[in-house]
Amino acid sequence: MSSALSSPRKTAPPPGLLRSAARWLWPALRKDTAASATPTRIGIEGLPDGVGLLPPHVPVSLVAADDRSAALWFPALIEDAVAAGPVALVASSAPWADALLQRPALQAAYRAGRLQLWLLAPGLQAEVRRHGLPPLLEELERTGLQPGHALYVCDAQGLLSGLSVAELARVSRQLSALCRERLRPVVLGFFPPLEPEVLLPALRNLCQMSMHIATLRAEADRWSLGLERWNTDAGALFQTAFGLLHDGATDRLAADGTRTRGAVRELVEAVDQSEVIATRASVDGQRGVPGHWRIVDSLADLEVAAAASVAATVLIDAGQASDFESRARLVHQLRLSRPRTLKIVVRENLGKLRTHSEQALLQLGASTVVYKEVGFSRLLQLLQDINAQSHTRKVHPDYEQALDSFMPARERGYQPPAQFCALVRGMLDRTRGIGLSHSLVRLNVLAQIPHLDALRACHTARDGDLLTADHEGVYVFLFACREPDVELALHRLFTLPLTQLFASEATDSTDTGIRAMLAPLQESLRKGLPDYSAALANTPRPAAAAPAPQAAPAASPAPAGMPVLPPASGLAPEAAGSEPRALQPMAGGPGVQHRPIARRAVPRPSPRSMA
Repeated sequence: MSSALSSPRKTAPPPGLLRSAARWLWPALRKDTAASATPTRIGIEGLPDGVGLLPPHVPVSLVAADDRSAALWFPALIEDAVAAGPVALVASSAPWADALLQRPALQAAYRAGRLQLWLLAPGLQAEVRRHGLPPLLEELERTGLQPGHALYVCDAQGLLSGLSVAELARVSRQLSALCRERLRPVVLGFFPPLEPEVLLPALRNLCQMSMHIATLRAEADRWSLGLERWNTDAGALFQTAFGLLHDGATDRLAADGTRTRGAVRELVEAVDQSEVIATRASVDGQRGVPGHWRIVDSLADLEVAAAASVAATVLIDAGQASDFESRARLVHQLRLSRPRTLKIVVRENLGKLRTHSEQALLQLGASTVVYKEVGFSRLLQLLQDINAQSHTRKVHPDYEQALDSFMPARERGYQPPAQFCALVRGMLDRTRGIGLSHSLVRLNVLAQIPHLDALRACHTARDGDLLTADHEGVYVFLFACREPDVELALHRLFTLPLTQLFASEATDSTDTGIRAMLAPLQESLRKGLPDYSAALANTPRPAAAAPAPQAAPAASPAPAGMPVLPPASGLAPEAAGSEPRALQPMAGGPGVQHRPIARRAVPRPSPRSMA
């Protein structure tokens, strides 16, 4: 069966939807060839069960999700096609076709007439919208398309984008009919930039348009070929992915033996699936460490040991709080440089990770965090449970940006009210939408307790734990502290029992509630609030003993330059020009209570008005 004549033309080509590529590429020879029965490969080596073969008589959609994948896959795909028989290639870009013919095998195929080339004309999509595929096919057949050609359309996105559902359905029926008539594969190639989340559902829903759908995407130094649906020698495959490696010698991709399955990828097989690489500190003092585990001494050794891992498990000790930075960077590096099938487990061994540190590690790429309370036997079971998992979270390529949302302000302890409000709002804004829960507590100071004594009794040891005071109480902001943990956190922060300092407590752990609790504090700022920074810096803390209710200390004169401090009654002086306030008795009196009075803070009236 004759191939199309591709000799150079001396005159302008007739008007049409396609321009023959022969007038801008090397001259080709006329040659008669018979349709080849040789199976056509997919441009990737070593795929099992016939996955690497393109089926005839049905449409095939091949999607390159990124530029790296497109640059490696499609030239190899066309090389495999011309090795099996004559090929008709419809390209959307002349520079792309020029670059394609720089490859010796394709240049030789073009010169021999086994590769025919066309370019899509700008008005083709409008014709497809009005009439479907017949105008395109008529133009191809008029200028050289033969029944024995394999037909490749690259980039098909420009041909199909913008069509309505009804127009896509018509094209789908026409394409299906065309494939049944042809002896060799019909392939639609899709190039980046594109949106696989939009394209793939459309192809899935139009079954006649594409019964076979495969997507190639780069993953660190490897690639993954995902089959949405594909028929193989072993039966139909759905949502199955194969790990690939780049062979520098041949400049082609080859299967690495890794297979995953499902929308949330579950590992089916991999050469190193059962391997565990652990730091010595993560298993220190444990009995029954499996003999096949690889134990390394340092984080640097672990990074080297995991440099070629595909689906192994990496076990990292969490260390102390000061070690977080090095662990976080290693987790991020491993996740970006290794396939998603690598499992990264962080185990608490010396101290407890803060909630935001745990969430940050998960966001940076850790598969899970194992708490200190979990025994070693349970750890072994957990590693077995996650053995088939693949990482599904998106990881930001920039470490600093990925970590920033999870970290508190680098401030702790007492802050002037204005600074306190700004810091709290900043942390709320930065962590919004990532699942971190913070808490704001308003503690109303007992009438006989000076504010300074209440503030001095609070010791903060962690960034992001802040406190301030207004005329009536103390505000405590706890970064990444959930509501059930608030009481324990407060008892940890204060050196005196809360009932000896405060009459009541209002807590909120929602974004809206915290902002509402800040509103009265912000309003009080306009009337004037004292700043206790200098007094807290220059005066010693009181001993951890309950103050005598009847012996309230008198306020001492303020030195020059020092803010006015509240009197012993616990009430700060009124703002200049305001009327004196009457002291309102607290409900139940100032007696010591067994537990603080906890309640939601939004909406709430002023605690002083609740008497």
